[in-house]
Amino acid sequence: MPTNDAPRTDRRKVRTRAALIAAGQELIRDGRDANASIQTITDLADVGFGSFYNHFATKDELFAAAIAAAMVDYLEWLDSRLPAGAEPAQRLYESVRLTGRLATELPLTAAVLARRFTLVEVSDDSLGARMRGDVSAALAAAEIALSANEIRILSLAALGAMQSVLAATPSLPAEETAEAGEVLARGVLRLMSL
Repeated sequence: MPTNDAPRTDRRKVRTRAALIAAGQELIRDGRDANASIQTITDLADVGFGSFYNHFATKDELFAAAIAAAMVDYLEWLDSRLPAGAEPAQRLYESVRLTGRLATELPLTAAVLARRFTLVEVSDDSLGARMRGDVSAALAAAEIALSANEIRILSLAALGAMQSVLAATPSLPAEETAEAGEVLARGVLRLMSL
């Protein structure tokens, strides 16, 4: 009687990929990603050297996946904490404020994002698009009409506040991380006259 090993193989592939991504995140957190060899990555992931190439063509591809996974973890974490039905300005405030708590609740995710968080273009990534939507909704709810470029700039400012919280919080005690998020959240709302 033939057996179907596909589900077990699929689970093994998922575990191997997850281990490689986790290794990539650790290397990013520690600032060792630039000079890490494939051997270092696979040793840290505790997988065979050849397994790397079953999942990624290059180290850059692995590190991009590690950053993307950290962003997904962050957004899921944030969504689970945002109040249901929050008004747009409150949602924007909470998004910045809660980011101050990320380092205490998901330290690896916070460290990866702190090292690799970029503000290249608001519409180019999931957080940027989300922030642009939150800023637009908050301004519309306050009946503040701005051009698309002004909204883009304010969205970048809000993302910059989140980036500064992520950069500052790993070195702060837990109570100060929360305070840093709240200070910046209030500042973002003042900046937008909300």
